[in-house]
Order: sequence, then C-alpha cells, then structure tokens
Amino acid sequence: MRLLSYMTPGFPASLFETLGAVIGADVEFEQELSGPAPGVDPFADGSADLGWICSTSYVDLATRGPAPSIGLAGVAWVPDDPDVGGRPVYYGDLVTRADAAVTGLSDLAGRRIGCNDPVSLSGHHALRFALQDRGLDPDSFAELVFTGAHHTSLDLVVAGELDAAVVDSVVRTGRSRIDPGVAGLVVVDRLGPWPVQPLVARSTLPAEDLARVRRLLLSAAKTPAVAGELAAASLAGLVEVGPDHYDIVRRSMAGSTG
Repeated sequence: MRLLSYMTPGFPASLFETLGAVIGADVEFEQELSGPAPGVDPFADGSADLGWICSTSYVDLATRGPAPSIGLAGVAWVPDDPDVGGRPVYYGDLVTRADAAVTGLSDLAGRRIGCNDPVSLSGHHALRFALQDRGLDPDSFAELVFTGAHHTSLDLVVAGELDAAVVDSVVRTGRSRIDPGVAGLVVVDRLGPWPVQPLVARSTLPAEDLARVRRLLLSAAKTPAVAGELAAASLAGLVEVGPDHYDIVRRSMAGSTG
C-alpha cells in the first residue's frame, strides 16, 4: 500500500512515517503543492492508494465526473487548539508583526500578503473566501504572494518582507511554541473554522482494506508512539469523519469567483 502526503513540510514527515508504519504503507512526499496539481491524479493512475491532501483538492478530485478517483478514508486529526472544541477543524490564521498597525483584514488593502500555494485552503482559499464574503475582489484587494510553504510565509512576515500572511493554524501553533519570532506575531483574524485536511483513498481500494486502515489508525492514535507524534505536530488525536464534514468546502468552492 502506498501513502502519499502533501502535508510536509508544514507537518513533520515523521508523523506520516509513523502512521504509515501503523497501516503497513510505504510513504512518499510531495512538497510543491497541498494537493495534486490541476490535471494530475495519482489515485486514478494507481500511483497512490492513500493520500493526505488539502480539503480543496479532495473536493476537486471527488467531484470530477461520474466516477471519482477517490473517497474519504474516514479519518481526520483534531488540532490541539481550544478554539476548535475537540472538532476536526482548523483556521487560516492571518498574522502580522506586532508593529504593523494592523487590526484586521480590512487594514491589509494594498499590502503584500503571503499565501502557501494556489491549492491550499488555510493558506490561500480561506483568504479569498473571506474577502468575497466582505464584497471585496481577492485579485485586486492586495498582492497575494505564494511562498510555497506555511513556514516560509511565517519567516517572511517575521523578517518584514511581507506585511502579513495567511497560514495553517496548526502549523502556526506548533511553530510558535518553539520559535520566539513566530510567537511574537499577532493573529489579527482566524478565517474559518474549516474542515482539516482529510485522508483520502483511491475509490478502487477494497472496502475491507479501507476499513482496516481506518480501524488501525483510530486505535493507534491512543498509543504512546502515535500520540507523541500527534502532540509534536500540535494535534490532539484522530477521529472518524464522513463526507458531510466537507460540505462547507464544496459550497464555498462552488460559489467562489476565484
């Protein structure tokens, strides 16, 4: 079995290697985007059996034609964040420097805002959706700068090379616990909450194999080794989820003008 993760370097590679070992899967990493690029589908061509991808990519792949290449594996993580209330949701955190004189999204008109990559929900689409909800044009409101990684976005804000950035709240939380520069940034808005990145499976994976993967991961989340990896990634555990959990992403993408 092959597990493909698009979640590094935002999340530690060791997390996916540990989870891969639990289910007996070989783990590979894609770090250019948060999910398959447009026109690319590693699940349809058999390159991957399982994948940890951004929920925007899940919705894209799951709605391509009458026979989608993927479905949910039914497992999602819960962030170690009091604002999520124990749910498998997270935020696009809009961060600035403390001396930036920015109190909210509206203050960033005409500024340079760092984004993860075009596929990313928390690091791109969450910002576009928030601007559209306010009646603003995401393409003209500010200069959106794709940095290629949440950590890079944080680094550039700390260095003063960006006025702000929208980043995965889990990644920001974990980084702030070990990096005083990131800890000193101000979260001026939390865009969301949004469903966390799902584990997906190719649609032709036998149902018994998928049930086994789900059972093993949910059980292993309580073991010291896996719980330790989750905690190191600022995650509190794994829970079961269904397709309806991602309905808000489907609706937002369907109504997006970006």
